[in-house]
Amino acid sequence: MNKVITITVMICLPFMAAANRYNNGSINYGKVIEVEPIYQSVSIPEERQVCDRRQNNRYNNRNRRDGNHAGRAILGGIIGGAIGNRFGSGSGRDASTALGVLIGAGIGANKGHHHNKRYRSNRRNCYIETHYREEDRFMGYDVTYDYNGNLYQTEMQEHPGDRVRLRVNVDVVD
Repeated sequence: MNKVITITVMICLPFMAAANRYNNGSINYGKVIEVEPIYQSVSIPEERQVCDRRQNNRYNNRNRRDGNHAGRAILGGIIGGAIGNRFGSGSGRDASTALGVLIGAGIGANKGHHHNKRYRSNRRNCYIETHYREEDRFMGYDVTYDYNGNLYQTEMQEHPGDRVRLRVNVDVVD
C-alpha cells in the first residue's frame, strides 16, 4: 500500500510543480484607457523589366543614301537605253533602245528596295529597374491601462478590448 502511494506521489509531483509555476500570482484586470495602433513605414522594392527599341544607325544612314528612287530610275534608264541601242538596226534599234530604257528604269527604281530589309535592324535594349514603394505596416497596439490608480503602458499584438488581464505577484520585502 505504501508503495502505491509513493509511486502515485512521484508521478503527480512534476504535475503539481508545473501547476504551481503558473499559479505564482493572482489574475487581476486593469482598465484600458487608450489604445493606439502602431505602424512602421517600410520600403518595398519592386522590380520590373523595361525594354525599348532602337534602330541601328546603319539602317538610318542607308535609308538616306537609298532614298532617291527617281535618281536610280533615271540612271537605270540611261544604262538600259545604252545597252538596248547596241542591238538591232533601223527601227528595231529604236525599239530595243526604248525597251532597254524601260527595263533599266524599272530595275534602277527597285534597286535598294530589298537592301533596306537587309539593313533594317531593330535592337531591344532591356534592363531591370527597381522602384521603392513606401508602405505602412501594422505592428501591434500601444496600450495604456489603469491599475490601482496608476497608469501603465505596454505593447500588444491584439486589441485588448476594455480591460487587460494582469498577473499580480506579491513578494515580501525585508
